[in-house]
Amino acid sequence: MKKVCLDPGHDAGNLANKSPDGTYYEHEFCLDMGKRIQALLERHGVAVTMTRTDGKEVSLAKRCEIANGIPGLNLFVSLHSNAAGSGGWSSASGWSEYIYGPGGDREKAAQDILAAVKAAGITVRSTPIVYDPGLYVLKHTVAPAVLLEQGFHTNQGDVANLKDAAYRRRLAEAEAKGILTYLGIPWKEDTANTDFERAIQWVRENGIMLGNTDGDMMLDQPVTRKQFAVMLYRYHEKFGR
Repeated sequence: MKKVCLDPGHDAGNLANKSPDGTYYEHEFCLDMGKRIQALLERHGVAVTMTRTDGKEVSLAKRCEIANGIPGLNLFVSLHSNAAGSGGWSSASGWSEYIYGPGGDREKAAQDILAAVKAAGITVRSTPIVYDPGLYVLKHTVAPAVLLEQGFHTNQGDVANLKDAAYRRRLAEAEAKGILTYLGIPWKEDTANTDFERAIQWVRENGIMLGNTDGDMMLDQPVTRKQFAVMLYRYHEKFGR
Protein backbone atom coordinates (compact mmCIF):
# COMPACT_ATOMS: atom_id res chain seq x y z
CA MET A 1 0.00 0.00 0.00
CA LYS A 2 1.27 3.44 -0.95
CA LYS A 3 1.62 5.98 1.85
CA VAL A 4 1.31 9.77 1.71
CA CYS A 5 1.66 12.34 4.48
CA LEU A 6 -0.34 15.53 3.94
CA ASP A 7 0.78 18.59 5.88
CA PRO A 8 -1.83 21.39 6.06
CA GLY A 9 0.35 24.43 6.69
CA HIS A 10 0.12 26.57 9.81
CA ASP A 11 -2.71 26.26 12.37
CA ALA A 12 -5.57 28.29 13.81
CA GLY A 13 -3.14 30.16 16.06
CA ASN A 14 -1.62 31.79 12.98
CA LEU A 15 -3.88 34.70 12.09
CA ALA A 16 -1.18 36.67 10.28
CA ASN A 17 -1.31 34.62 7.07
CA LYS A 18 -4.51 35.99 5.60
CA SER A 19 -5.86 38.18 2.83
CA PRO A 20 -5.54 41.94 3.36
CA ASP A 21 -9.32 42.22 3.71
CA GLY A 22 -9.47 39.46 6.34
CA THR A 23 -11.90 37.28 4.38
CA TYR A 24 -9.39 34.42 3.88
CA TYR A 25 -7.09 32.63 6.32
CA GLU A 26 -4.36 30.29 5.15
CA HIS A 27 -4.76 27.86 8.05
CA GLU A 28 -8.44 27.21 7.20
CA PHE A 29 -7.78 26.79 3.49
CA CYS A 30 -4.89 24.38 4.01
CA LEU A 31 -6.82 22.14 6.37
CA ASP A 32 -9.81 22.05 4.03
CA MET A 33 -7.58 21.20 1.07
CA GLY A 34 -5.83 18.51 3.09
CA LYS A 35 -9.14 16.84 3.90
CA ARG A 36 -10.26 17.06 0.27
CA ILE A 37 -7.04 15.51 -1.07
CA GLN A 38 -7.08 12.89 1.69
CA ALA A 39 -10.55 11.71 0.67
CA LEU A 40 -9.52 11.45 -2.99
CA LEU A 41 -6.33 9.52 -2.25
CA GLU A 42 -8.03 7.16 0.19
CA ARG A 43 -10.68 6.41 -2.45
CA HIS A 44 -7.77 5.04 -4.51
CA GLY A 45 -6.41 2.88 -1.70
CA VAL A 46 -3.64 5.21 -0.50
CA ALA A 47 -2.89 5.30 3.24
CA VAL A 48 -2.94 8.98 4.22
CA THR A 49 -1.58 10.56 7.39
CA MET A 50 -2.41 14.20 8.18
CA THR A 51 0.02 16.20 10.31
CA ARG A 52 -2.97 18.03 11.74
CA THR A 53 -6.71 17.40 11.58
CA ASP A 54 -7.90 20.53 13.40
CA GLY A 55 -6.69 24.01 14.31
CA LYS A 56 -4.41 22.98 17.17
CA GLU A 57 -0.77 24.03 17.01
CA VAL A 58 1.68 21.61 15.41
CA SER A 59 5.31 22.74 15.22
CA LEU A 60 7.43 22.31 12.10
CA ALA A 61 9.60 19.83 13.97
CA LYS A 62 6.54 17.80 14.99
CA ARG A 63 5.27 17.75 11.41
CA CYS A 64 8.57 16.27 10.25
CA GLU A 65 8.58 13.85 13.18
CA ILE A 66 5.14 12.59 12.16
CA ALA A 67 6.25 12.08 8.55
CA ASN A 68 9.54 10.45 9.46
CA GLY A 69 7.74 8.05 11.80
CA ILE A 70 5.74 6.49 8.95
CA PRO A 71 7.54 3.35 7.70
CA GLY A 72 7.94 3.30 3.94
CA LEU A 73 6.39 6.74 3.40
CA ASN A 74 6.25 7.42 -0.35
CA LEU A 75 5.60 11.16 -0.38
CA PHE A 76 5.27 14.18 1.94
CA VAL A 77 3.11 17.04 0.63
CA SER A 78 2.92 20.34 2.50
CA LEU A 79 -0.04 22.59 1.64
CA HIS A 80 0.15 26.38 1.69
CA SER A 81 -0.90 29.61 0.01
CA ASN A 82 1.65 32.23 -0.92
CA ALA A 83 2.13 35.91 -0.07
CA ALA A 84 3.90 38.91 -1.58
CA GLY A 85 4.29 42.56 -0.77
CA SER A 86 4.15 44.30 2.59
CA GLY A 87 0.64 43.75 3.85
CA GLY A 88 -1.58 45.00 1.04
CA TRP A 89 -2.79 43.52 -2.22
CA SER A 90 -0.12 42.41 -4.69
CA SER A 91 0.00 41.62 -8.41
CA ALA A 92 1.90 38.36 -7.76
CA SER A 93 -0.37 35.41 -8.48
CA GLY A 94 -0.51 31.77 -9.50
CA TRP A 95 0.20 28.25 -8.33
CA SER A 96 3.73 26.98 -7.68
CA GLU A 97 5.59 24.31 -5.75
CA TYR A 98 8.86 24.03 -3.85
CA ILE A 99 11.28 21.15 -3.50
CA TYR A 100 14.64 20.86 -1.74
CA GLY A 101 16.67 20.56 -4.92
CA PRO A 102 16.61 19.22 -8.48
CA GLY A 103 16.51 15.57 -9.47
CA GLY A 104 15.37 12.35 -7.86
CA ASP A 105 11.92 11.26 -6.76
CA ARG A 106 11.00 14.69 -5.38
CA GLU A 107 11.51 16.21 -8.85
CA LYS A 108 9.39 13.48 -10.44
CA ALA A 109 6.63 14.05 -7.88
CA ALA A 110 6.74 17.80 -8.50
CA GLN A 111 6.59 17.34 -12.27
CA ASP A 112 3.67 14.90 -12.05
CA ILE A 113 1.67 17.23 -9.79
CA LEU A 114 2.48 20.22 -12.00
CA ALA A 115 1.31 18.39 -15.14
CA ALA A 116 -2.02 17.52 -13.52
CA VAL A 117 -2.53 21.08 -12.27
CA LYS A 118 -1.85 22.51 -15.72
CA ALA A 119 -4.21 19.97 -17.30
CA ALA A 120 -6.95 21.18 -14.95
CA GLY A 121 -6.56 24.73 -16.23
CA ILE A 122 -5.10 26.11 -12.99
CA THR A 123 -2.96 29.21 -13.56
CA VAL A 124 0.66 28.53 -12.64
CA ARG A 125 3.61 30.88 -12.17
CA SER A 126 6.20 31.41 -14.88
CA THR A 127 8.64 29.42 -12.72
CA PRO A 128 6.29 26.83 -11.23
CA ILE A 129 8.95 24.66 -9.56
CA VAL A 130 11.31 26.40 -7.15
CA TYR A 131 14.32 24.79 -5.47
CA ASP A 132 14.69 25.90 -1.86
CA PRO A 133 16.87 23.86 0.53
CA GLY A 134 16.12 26.33 3.34
CA LEU A 135 12.48 25.37 3.89
CA TYR A 136 12.30 23.39 7.13
CA VAL A 137 9.85 20.67 6.15
CA LEU A 138 11.70 20.02 2.89
CA LYS A 139 15.05 19.85 4.66
CA HIS A 140 14.05 17.63 7.57
CA THR A 141 11.79 15.00 5.99
CA VAL A 142 13.26 11.68 4.88
CA ALA A 143 10.70 10.84 2.19
CA PRO A 144 10.49 12.80 -1.07
CA ALA A 145 8.84 16.10 -0.17
CA VAL A 146 6.92 18.75 -2.11
CA LEU A 147 5.52 22.03 -0.78
CA LEU A 148 2.56 23.43 -2.73
CA GLU A 149 1.84 27.16 -2.84
CA GLN A 150 -1.68 27.03 -4.23
CA GLY A 151 -2.12 30.71 -5.03
CA PHE A 152 -1.45 34.07 -3.39
CA HIS A 153 -3.62 35.21 -0.50
CA THR A 154 -2.31 38.70 -1.23
CA ASN A 155 -3.82 38.73 -4.74
CA GLN A 156 -7.49 39.62 -5.13
CA GLY A 157 -8.09 37.26 -8.04
CA ASP A 158 -6.37 34.34 -6.35
CA VAL A 159 -8.26 34.96 -3.10
CA ALA A 160 -11.59 34.86 -4.92
CA ASN A 161 -10.60 31.43 -6.26
CA LEU A 162 -9.15 30.14 -3.00
CA LYS A 163 -12.40 30.95 -1.18
CA ASP A 164 -14.57 29.27 -3.83
CA ALA A 165 -15.72 25.73 -3.07
CA ALA A 166 -15.87 24.68 -6.73
CA TYR A 167 -12.32 25.91 -7.32
CA ARG A 168 -11.10 24.06 -4.24
CA ARG A 169 -12.66 20.84 -5.52
CA ARG A 170 -11.02 21.28 -8.92
CA LEU A 171 -7.63 22.09 -7.40
CA ALA A 172 -7.77 19.20 -4.91
CA GLU A 173 -8.68 16.78 -7.67
CA ALA A 174 -5.82 17.99 -9.86
CA GLU A 175 -3.27 17.72 -7.07
CA ALA A 176 -4.57 14.29 -6.07
CA LYS A 177 -4.31 13.13 -9.69
CA GLY A 178 -0.69 14.29 -9.81
CA ILE A 179 0.13 12.50 -6.58
CA LEU A 180 -1.50 9.31 -7.87
CA THR A 181 0.47 9.54 -11.12
CA TYR A 182 3.67 9.72 -9.10
CA LEU A 183 2.56 6.71 -7.05
CA GLY A 184 1.74 4.74 -10.20
CA ILE A 185 -1.97 4.53 -9.40
CA PRO A 186 -4.46 5.22 -12.23
CA TRP A 187 -7.20 7.76 -11.59
CA LYS A 188 -10.74 6.38 -11.37
CA GLU A 189 -13.72 8.64 -11.82
CA ASP A 190 -16.18 8.70 -8.95
CA THR A 191 -19.59 7.88 -10.39
CA ALA A 192 -21.26 9.19 -7.23
CA ASN A 193 -19.52 12.52 -7.76
CA THR A 194 -20.73 12.60 -11.37
CA ASP A 195 -24.29 12.09 -10.14
CA PHE A 196 -23.71 14.86 -7.60
CA GLU A 197 -22.63 17.32 -10.29
CA ARG A 198 -25.68 16.44 -12.38
CA ALA A 199 -27.94 16.90 -9.36
CA ILE A 200 -26.50 20.33 -8.62
CA GLN A 201 -26.96 21.37 -12.22
CA TRP A 202 -30.59 20.18 -12.14
CA VAL A 203 -31.59 21.99 -8.93
CA ARG A 204 -29.90 25.16 -10.19
CA GLU A 205 -31.55 25.05 -13.62
CA ASN A 206 -34.98 24.37 -12.09
CA GLY A 207 -34.67 27.07 -9.45
CA ILE A 208 -34.89 24.62 -6.54
CA MET A 209 -31.62 25.63 -4.93
CA LEU A 210 -29.96 28.95 -5.69
CA GLY A 211 -26.58 30.37 -4.73
CA ASN A 212 -25.80 33.63 -3.01
CA THR A 213 -25.61 36.99 -4.77
CA ASP A 214 -22.23 36.00 -6.21
CA GLY A 215 -23.64 32.78 -7.63
CA ASP A 216 -21.78 30.59 -5.12
CA MET A 217 -23.86 27.50 -4.33
CA MET A 218 -22.04 27.14 -0.97
CA LEU A 219 -22.11 23.36 -1.34
CA ASP A 220 -19.88 22.74 1.66
CA GLN A 221 -22.23 24.60 4.01
CA PRO A 222 -25.01 22.93 6.08
CA VAL A 223 -28.65 23.51 5.15
CA THR A 224 -30.96 25.07 7.74
CA ARG A 225 -34.56 23.92 8.27
CA LYS A 226 -35.71 27.22 6.77
CA GLN A 227 -33.66 26.67 3.61
CA PHE A 228 -34.89 23.09 3.35
CA ALA A 229 -38.51 24.25 3.62
CA VAL A 230 -37.94 26.80 0.85
CA MET A 231 -36.44 24.14 -1.43
CA LEU A 232 -39.42 21.83 -0.80
CA TYR A 233 -41.80 24.66 -1.58
CA ARG A 234 -40.01 25.50 -4.82
CA TYR A 235 -40.08 21.86 -5.86
CA HIS A 236 -43.81 21.62 -5.10
CA GLU A 237 -44.55 24.82 -7.02
CA LYS A 238 -42.73 23.54 -10.09
CA PHE A 239 -43.55 19.84 -10.11
CA GLY A 240 -46.22 19.16 -7.50
CA ARG A 241 -49.26 20.35 -9.43
